Amino acid sequence: MSSKKTGKPEGKPVAKTADKKGRQSVKASKNKTGTKPVVKKTKGEFGVVAGTRKEKVAIELKAKGPEAALALGLKLGLASGTIKSWIGAWKTKGLWKPVEAKPKPAKATKGMETIEQAAEVAADVAAKALTPEEAKKTDQDA
Repeated sequence: MSSKKTGKPEGKPVAKTADKKGRQSVKASKNKTGTKPVVKKTKGEFGVVAGTRKEKVAIELKAKGPEAALALGLKLGLASGTIKSWIGAWKTKGLWKPVEAKPKPAKATKGMETIEQAAEVAADVAAKALTPEEAKKTDQDA
């Protein structure tokens, strides 16, 4: 039940003050009025607060990729779904782009590499071919 219904005070005791007209008001403690200095949190990788687990995952993602970032996040005690959602958000915002897999260079073939080489080999074979007279001699000898 609230204090309005029961009339009993609830919560922490506070200092009451009276204004010039005699009305009662509640004076807030100094800590709640903003007298403490506001600490600005420094931004780290991808705009994340520096020194947090999220920033460590971001640094690992940028350096080694998503698999390494996932492994580090799990080691730090984060859930895999959380890490995957961070990676997806950074990818969507354009802060991180996956490295495209580079196509493997074509293997050099052991045979003919160019059309010109193939044409030269064909010309050599044709030049060495037996004339029709030589072909008849080899057929008769056999």
